[in-house]
Amino acid sequence: MQTFQLFHSVFFLFGAIFGSFLNVVIWRVPRNESIVSPPSHCSSCNKQIAPYDNIPLISWLILGGKCRHCKKEISSRYIIVEFITGLLTVFMVVTYGISTEFFIKIFYVYMLIAITYIDFDHYIIPNEFILLGVTSLLFIHFFNGLPISKLDGFYGAITFGGFLYFIGKVAELILKKESMGFGDVKLGLVLGGLLGLKLSILGLFLSFLISGLFTIIGISLFKMKSKGEIPFGPFMAAATLVIFLTRTPGGGNSILNWYFTTMF
Repeated sequence: MQTFQLFHSVFFLFGAIFGSFLNVVIWRVPRNESIVSPPSHCSSCNKQIAPYDNIPLISWLILGGKCRHCKKEISSRYIIVEFITGLLTVFMVVTYGISTEFFIKIFYVYMLIAITYIDFDHYIIPNEFILLGVTSLLFIHFFNGLPISKLDGFYGAITFGGFLYFIGKVAELILKKESMGFGDVKLGLVLGGLLGLKLSILGLFLSFLISGLFTIIGISLFKMKSKGEIPFGPFMAAATLVIFLTRTPGGGNSILNWYFTTMF
């Protein structure tokens, strides 16, 4: 039991450290800033953050969520991203074990975390992520790193991205304005190539389901404007994460298994 807990703790720590890096990515990429230089610094006073003030989770708590130098508040988002990234890393390693598939998919989980926050903040999915996702996917498929064939990945990409493009064009004709950003379409191509045909169809369904639930809850409980702009990328990310975490030991998916067992 202790070995099992230590195993999880190590991966949680690994995820939290990567979450700290994701915070840099989330802040800098949409501002066209380098993610390497300058070192981490306070956005209020520009003082460089010392290594002992940059320890994931712990430093924020010790400093009370404030900069050591100027005492300005540091957003709680930083610790939330670190915690979520650590937690998801543990969930993924429990689901996949230490395997090639784990390392491939945790890479995309981290990328989707960054995309989610950037899309919520700026309503964009930067092309840097699309390029990274596509090139990585081509490399992975070339070496048969996924439990789907190259052809299945191709069909998945066309289905996920193509359906979003079609829906966007139909909505644009009806509403007389852009309703589906092209960044969502490009992300759909990447996710479809990662998931394959069947899981892409499930991913589309879950994306719209989660988006609809979020909108209904937002309007009902938080008085969100019904005509307000809502980024779709985060819901695609959430749907993909659900699919990742509902993988069965044999490589299938428990949601699809439930559907086919119940319906047929």
